[in-house]
Amino acid sequence: MPELPEVEIARRNLTRWTTDRKVVALTAYDPVRFEGDPTEAAQRTVLAWQRRGKYLLGRLSGGLTLLSHLGMTGKWIANPALDRPHVRVLLQVETRQVALIDARRFGRTWLLPDADADAHPRLVNLGPEPLDAAFDAAGLRRCVGAGRTPIKQRLLNQRVVAGLGNIAVVELAWRAGVHPHTPCRDVPDVAWSALHDAMLAHLNMVLEEEDSPEIAYMGERDAVNPFLCYGREASPCRRCDAPIERVVLSGRPTFFCPSCQPAPR
Repeated sequence: MPELPEVEIARRNLTRWTTDRKVVALTAYDPVRFEGDPTEAAQRTVLAWQRRGKYLLGRLSGGLTLLSHLGMTGKWIANPALDRPHVRVLLQVETRQVALIDARRFGRTWLLPDADADAHPRLVNLGPEPLDAAFDAAGLRRCVGAGRTPIKQRLLNQRVVAGLGNIAVVELAWRAGVHPHTPCRDVPDVAWSALHDAMLAHLNMVLEEEDSPEIAYMGERDAVNPFLCYGREASPCRRCDAPIERVVLSGRPTFFCPSCQPAPR
């Protein structure tokens, strides 16, 4: 599933493929999941691609923004084959085509005036960006708060921190040695720096490991699991060799080491 690193890689790819090029045509093959008039993009220049949380914003000349959310399986690729299935949006620029491929059809795309995109309900309440230099361990602790909610559930709230998903939270909790179901108020003082460091380590690792023209998500053919804990049920923990366990919290799988990440009381 696309999380912050995968969306950031898409932003970098789209920047390389389309920036400073004129749009020849924008085609929406799934109008139910597309909002706006795609013909308005023609003859505009792609100025830049930005990322906010798990959202992509393609800035076009003349004050238009192509806003894209990848859903569960979405990915932008360059020059798709003619028989490539699940093409939902096709953006043709002067030198190539780029397509939004979305097998499960949970992604959404909007073509909006810049002001409407910036004020979009899905963006205005997003929390801070975890890769921002100003976002430190104290900021993480302040955003998470000290309630009874399990820290994993709190970090999955996009209003708390933008861009983190189930995989990222499982991984950073394992790296920091914190059980993901620990109530926020019970996270030790000394653990917040470890959680922040673990978050950066995980995000930067995935950005490096998955950087490619087309990402293969977990569950796809030929996909390789690059994660240290997620998806490794019954495998030995890389720190202590105890078998990784799997449970479900709020409908999402949680992986953890029962030895390195003691369960909360």
